[in-house]
Amino acid sequence: MPRPRGPGIRSSRLSLTRQLLLFQLSLIALVLVAVTAISLEQSRSSFTSGAQRRMLTVSEYTAANPLVRSLLERRAVPQQFSLPVEALRTTTGVDQLLVTDAADRIIASPADPRLLGAVLAIDPTPDESDAAWAGVAPIGTNDYVVAQVPVIADSGEVVGSVVAARQFPAVAELLASAAPNLLTYVGVAGVLGIAGSLLLAARVKRQTLGLEPEQIGRLVEHRDAMIHGIREGVIAVDSDGRITLANDSARTLLGLPADAEGRAIDAVGLDAEAVLALRQQDVGEIDSVFVNRGVLLVLNRTLIYPPRSRPEVVTTLRDRTELVTLQHDLGSSRQATDTLRAQTHEFANRLHTISMLMQLGDTDAAVEYVDAVTRDRTELDNSVLTRLQEPAVAALVIAKTSLARERGATLVLSAESALSRIDADLSSDLVTVIGNLVDNALDAVTGARERSVRLDVQTGAPPGAVRVRVRDSGPGIDNALVDHVFDVGVTSKSAPGAADTHGYGLAIVRLVATRRGGTVSYQNENGTVFEALLPIDPAQSTVDEEQTRV
Repeated sequence: MPRPRGPGIRSSRLSLTRQLLLFQLSLIALVLVAVTAISLEQSRSSFTSGAQRRMLTVSEYTAANPLVRSLLERRAVPQQFSLPVEALRTTTGVDQLLVTDAADRIIASPADPRLLGAVLAIDPTPDESDAAWAGVAPIGTNDYVVAQVPVIADSGEVVGSVVAARQFPAVAELLASAAPNLLTYVGVAGVLGIAGSLLLAARVKRQTLGLEPEQIGRLVEHRDAMIHGIREGVIAVDSDGRITLANDSARTLLGLPADAEGRAIDAVGLDAEAVLALRQQDVGEIDSVFVNRGVLLVLNRTLIYPPRSRPEVVTTLRDRTELVTLQHDLGSSRQATDTLRAQTHEFANRLHTISMLMQLGDTDAAVEYVDAVTRDRTELDNSVLTRLQEPAVAALVIAKTSLARERGATLVLSAESALSRIDADLSSDLVTVIGNLVDNALDAVTGARERSVRLDVQTGAPPGAVRVRVRDSGPGIDNALVDHVFDVGVTSKSAPGAADTHGYGLAIVRLVATRRGGTVSYQNENGTVFEALLPIDPAQSTVDEEQTRV
């Protein structure tokens, strides 16, 4: 696969591989310095431990020397100690061999005569003067590993002490002593570190497709600008139902909070239908439709598999509310045109009848016909207006009755119908719902043996809502469409592939009902029965929000 390269992106002075290698080598250097320090400390500790044991041995040997004991018992002058003590120091190979009297005053120091007469205070436990001691203590200006052993006369009296000392070696001497092990550690650590650094750098290079950090950062900036700049909504949900990505358009279309990313999809205030649609991993369906908070959205899903992560569903969203609204307006205009055409056709037929009766000279029959037509229209108007007191809804029902007659069908308003005056918004929504449901029912009974449509409009069943129920005597809903009746573009009124404008009526009904907080449902019962519930107060839904099908 070709590696993407950002246009106009200049590589940094050090590539990512070299930066990683330099970092790893620096880390190795720090580790080696630490190992060297530890090795030096171990060498120092090892030297101290060995030197203490040796100094104790030398001190005990010197303290037991008969000549030294005799000189201390006789309280000899310092010059008498010089030769025998120097001989013992040379024989044992210590750096300092001191002899003190009972008052800790140095009376023999062949290696450094300047210490003669000084008081030696190196024993941390002066109260236990008859006990040997070994440790680290200063003699003069230098630190030594020392051992002090008391000299005890035959009478049991402490007559002095012997101090053997070995000076600490220089750092170079400690490094020389630790060199064999240290070189082994350094060599192994260096080889492993360099090999690991090269392998890590090569792996990172492969995972980043050869891109440098500056290029990766630029691509991420471009990606964010592109995702948040497009008009379509983009939202990604992982297999656990958590939102991993939501661009600005998706937040606006779905009404998501600012902190939606990282939260569960069912905890950000979406409708149940929207949650189900955004979590579904079925990617075969194209341009599926759902309604969320009164907005009709069209979505397409893509399932992706990020490396070392769970699969995610990436969904693109488009707002179809405006398109459906335009379709509704077009449908309303077409309905008005069809109604006027039906009334014109009915009026022309009656006018032709009256004209022919007058030409035949049968004026009485013409008068009776006019009276019958007037009486029929008056009865229809009175029947509708007494039940439906909202003028716009009553006018629609009267117009649809004329349209049904022209199409050879019967539209009957139930005797139980009752609708009082309502506000303009609910009146407009009722006109939309009744008009689309009646048109759908009239289309359904076309070609049927019995062509009847029954309309029932009632307020307060259930309380706080207007119920619209339309029953037709058609063949019922096709089994292939039962799960998609309210989807945009789904229709049984034309052959597959035919270009027409059907398939929006029921989608508009559901959109209007859902936007008010109501529902629309249907059932097959010797035909089809559609029922829509519209709350009178859209801010307080008194009906269940789930769409049901019996």
